[in-house]
Amino acid sequence: FSRRFTQMNADYIELHTRSAFSFLEGGSVPEELIAAGLELEMPAMALLDRDGVYGAPRFHLSAKKNGIKAHIGAEISVRMPTVNGEGPTNCSIPVLVKNRQGYQNLCRLITLMKLHVPKHAKPGECVVTSDELAEHAEGLICLTGGFDGPIATAINRRDAEGAEEAQRKIEWLTELFGKKNVYAELQRHFDREEEARNHLVIELARRNRLPLLATNGVCHAIPARREVSDVFTCIRNHVRLETAGRLLAQNSERYLKSGATMQKLFADLPEAIANTSELSSRLKFTLEDLGYEFPKYPVPSGETMTSFLRKRTEEGARWRYTGLNGAPTYEKARPQIERELKLIEKLKLEGYFLIVWDIVQYCRKEGILVQGRGSAANSAVCYSLGITAVDPIGMELLFERFLSEERGEWPDIDLDLPSGDKREKAIQYVYTRYGKLGAAMTANVITYRGRSAAREVGKVLDFDEETLGRLSSLVHTWEWKDPNDSTERQFSDAGLDLNNPRIRKFFQLYQMVQDLPRHLGQHSGGMVICQGQLNSIVPLEPAAMPGRVVVQW
Repeated sequence: FSRRFTQMNADYIELHTRSAFSFLEGGSVPEELIAAGLELEMPAMALLDRDGVYGAPRFHLSAKKNGIKAHIGAEISVRMPTVNGEGPTNCSIPVLVKNRQGYQNLCRLITLMKLHVPKHAKPGECVVTSDELAEHAEGLICLTGGFDGPIATAINRRDAEGAEEAQRKIEWLTELFGKKNVYAELQRHFDREEEARNHLVIELARRNRLPLLATNGVCHAIPARREVSDVFTCIRNHVRLETAGRLLAQNSERYLKSGATMQKLFADLPEAIANTSELSSRLKFTLEDLGYEFPKYPVPSGETMTSFLRKRTEEGARWRYTGLNGAPTYEKARPQIERELKLIEKLKLEGYFLIVWDIVQYCRKEGILVQGRGSAANSAVCYSLGITAVDPIGMELLFERFLSEERGEWPDIDLDLPSGDKREKAIQYVYTRYGKLGAAMTANVITYRGRSAAREVGKVLDFDEETLGRLSSLVHTWEWKDPNDSTERQFSDAGLDLNNPRIRKFFQLYQMVQDLPRHLGQHSGGMVICQGQLNSIVPLEPAAMPGRVVVQW
């Protein structure tokens, strides 16, 4: 897919964008950011969510669909060491992924940070140390950050010691990432304090011969979504909108701006704009280069996965296909089994079938009820291995519904397990078998919906409990509405006047937060495993349930 971009927009690429997957720190989902980028004819864009890559897959897929290159990175919370007897301070360091090694290091770094602390750690506890950052810096490009970056936190002291500390931070970053991999970030949001900081950053950059980089520190796709960011700021800080004060953004400038707008903002620093395209050209990694491999099943000495699978399948087939009680004979079943095995081997899926077989064998040994279901029932190999209980040959089921070379998809074998302790025992077996960093639960993103969303938005607007109750009771009527009904009548029936500015604003905000990510949950039984360590493919973090970890997607 190709598109002609105007020179004005091709010169500027936004490399510091945050989405709603920063959980209460961004007002737009990745698809909205890409849609805005498409409208502005931006050829590439970077997503840097807070301490995670939660939104990266959706960002990547939407960008690919729209012909935009998706750069991946994150804002990493770092605990800086003690300086001049003062206690350690936290700052946020934005990093961009340059290559696959950089992506793997980013995933390992975030995993390290998240597994340091429990699921619901206090703010400021979930951080990496400067030493841990140093160990994972290869393949990453560092921006000096905005108001909460390492340079800004030093400069904010407004004295000679602050300037000296800022210089030390610059030296530390260049030593850590390499001089060619550090960019002095500048943002302009019509804020006097920010502009004063920018002058000092420019001075530091020129003294240390670092390239300047313009970004807009984007938190929402369009100016109107700033209201969502304000609501989230209030929820995050447990305050009401009326009393939030300086916690809120000063204006609505942190939206995705066009190249023309950014060039006007940085007319005095054209190199800061030009460097966005230069840096984008250095970022070669995309999620297409993830490098995921399914685990190799450990087989006895002298065996291969192919030979081991064939032996287990033949043993099971001879036991299943006896010709008794109406069952087909082994001789009749053999051609279909051979056809399936040849396709499994061609697609290099032997390990997949053996791993599922291994889990089923463990469950049977431990007296845990287990049953394969879905399209796997169409496979004679699955039936022979004891994964499913339906004979696809006797039932004349179509194997291609389960596995087909033309579809190019992984086969889907679902295992039903009882809930409670027995299911947990099977899950812990997988953890033990593949290692704590080799397996994790599938993520489930909890979004803002229903009565809980209504109550949280209502609290931000400082409604009393009685009004909150009436507002949340209306939620079900908004899920489906009679074409002859009206919102005004529904509110009137609940004793609420939609002409009241606060009531009308509540309704607008409630609709705006619908389906935005609230927090990360976990699937009840879905697990991900991989060859090697899973934390080089996707960051892992603690699940709410003890003894479990979850992937960030």
